[in-house]
Amino acid sequence: MIVGVREREIYPSAPIVLMAIEVRHPPCEPLDRKQVAEVSARIKQMLPLPSEMNEVSVTVQAGPDGPPTQQQVVSSFPRWTSRDKRTALSVRSDSFVIETTDYGSYDKVRELLDVVLQTRLTVAAPVGVERIGLRYIDEIRVPAENGGSAPDWGQWVDASLLGPAHVGAELGLAPEVNEGVFVFSGGSDHALVLRYGAQSDYAVQSTPELRRALPPPGPLFKLDIDSFWQAADEVPEFDVDFILRQADALHEPVRGVFESVITDRLREEVLRNG
Repeated sequence: MIVGVREREIYPSAPIVLMAIEVRHPPCEPLDRKQVAEVSARIKQMLPLPSEMNEVSVTVQAGPDGPPTQQQVVSSFPRWTSRDKRTALSVRSDSFVIETTDYGSYDKVRELLDVVLQTRLTVAAPVGVERIGLRYIDEIRVPAENGGSAPDWGQWVDASLLGPAHVGAELGLAPEVNEGVFVFSGGSDHALVLRYGAQSDYAVQSTPELRRALPPPGPLFKLDIDSFWQAADEVPEFDVDFILRQADALHEPVRGVFESVITDRLREEVLRNG
């Protein structure tokens, strides 16, 4: 796509704190109780804990003779999680999302995606697929140097991600937070969005619904990569092989982008030996 992909290396201290796959489709009827039970039976080896989540949406309506009024609508959807609450599946009427804070490898998540797709197709097949997205959020944390609280991020990530830090240096100001976004196009139906920046504490919190291991709070550099396909001219059928092929194609540039914006020092001192 935009960069060459290195030979795939599984880093012992990979910084991925959240990976998600979303598949959107034309709206269909919510799963009924019998269908929810069938989904539970089909995915129980991977996600044995069923639950129901509530979602609140707010709409604003302009009154004919008065000020606008707000209306809250509460909808519910089924959700399944692993026993450690670190991997979850949510099924809405127009999409499903797999989330994990225990990534391991793409192959592991792809296996779960395959099972979920086969299940969705069997239990209640959508009429098509409109969007497929893969999202990776990394929290890059590095050892403190010289007793300082703010790392010299230029030693760990590509200088292009640091913005006009030199402007502050010339004025005697130290950069503390920066945030940027870049959108890459892979054609009419494929794009990759890179959001990045230095911040403190956590880019992804631990919640009762989706837990994660939390290191001590401190400075981090966030990389948030969203690689997605979106139907352009027509909506294809909800086909398992098609969706898996698209997911594979979307995954391919993610590693290339990550490798291109980190330094050899980060690879050696943190990712391999951290």
